[in-house]
Amino acid sequence: MNKPAWLISLMPPLMSVVIIRTYLGAFDNASLFTENLSVSGLFNFVFIFMMLTLAAFAVIFFLPSVIFSISVPIRASSLPNYRDIKGRITLSALVAVPVTVFCFFGWAFMSDRYPEHETLIDRACLLAGIMSVFLINYLFLRKAVRTAQQYQPARIRIRTALTLYTGSPALLLLVIILFFIFGLPTIIGWIDQKVAGESITMMLKVSVLISGLGMLLLFPGAVYVNTEPAVRNSVWFMRFGAITVVLWPLLTGMYVPSFYVVLVDKTMAFAGISDWTARRFQIDNADIQASHFSSKEWHRAWTVGEKSFSVKGIMVYSLNNVKLLCPGSVREPYRNMLRFVPWDRSYDKEKAVELKKASARCQPFTQGRVIRLSE
Repeated sequence: MNKPAWLISLMPPLMSVVIIRTYLGAFDNASLFTENLSVSGLFNFVFIFMMLTLAAFAVIFFLPSVIFSISVPIRASSLPNYRDIKGRITLSALVAVPVTVFCFFGWAFMSDRYPEHETLIDRACLLAGIMSVFLINYLFLRKAVRTAQQYQPARIRIRTALTLYTGSPALLLLVIILFFIFGLPTIIGWIDQKVAGESITMMLKVSVLISGLGMLLLFPGAVYVNTEPAVRNSVWFMRFGAITVVLWPLLTGMYVPSFYVVLVDKTMAFAGISDWTARRFQIDNADIQASHFSSKEWHRAWTVGEKSFSVKGIMVYSLNNVKLLCPGSVREPYRNMLRFVPWDRSYDKEKAVELKKASARCQPFTQGRVIRLSE
């Protein structure tokens, strides 16, 4: 038996087990998972949507890395020290990301502190961010450019200088802009800003976090650029892709605790397993007694005498004949689980406890006797 193929064949069931077990465990109803073990195609079904979700994250996050891989001028490949130039461009990119991020947070802090000078601060910080990219690129490349120009005619020297001093940082600036458009708002959206606050310490933590993630996002492009073309064969691409897929979520999850939580949430929603819209459901009183829904938050109403009744809730999990119906009050603590505060593990534990308390009123159904009413 081919061992790699055998190991790959285990990935769909194993990853599906992790996804479903993690999701139901958040509601303290992980025992429901055993009801799905006999469902045909369940694992592949969830695994496919997990891969699609992860691919969507990759397209959003790794777009700057893809742009960076083409930002290194191909025309300069004829230069004798082209390898050194590629390495210096990579270093300038990795340094420029945190510098521009700190310029951004400096602009946010100064604008809030001195609102009467907002226009001047906006222009100054924008100019500082743009100029820092060109200046960093120049400082890293000036020695390598001089070496490349030693044996070139005057006309070629000017072209080389324009390409490396202007064209390369312009594309690098585009990479940073894409990171600010796609990556930065996504990461900030995962932070619980009400709890984190707007202190200088927290702003520094957030800026360091985003800078580190920005450099991490550029790392695949940096490795690709600095690898010789002769080495980049099909085997190299397969190994590089596998390592990137494994290491990037692992490293990201270390600093963004809610990354996996968001990934699981998006997978379940994308697959149609979870529905977070409050709806009315009809339940047979013989299946589960109405006393389980005595709390006012269920908005219970009898439908056919006392044989059945309707409640208003959220179907947070529904697959085959296994369902988990929760009251609307579970939405807020669950959404809080999708956020985090940088380097604050106590926050994560506190929100997890809040969700478990709120989900204590969730009702599991294993026979499919809950009917969604038309709206």
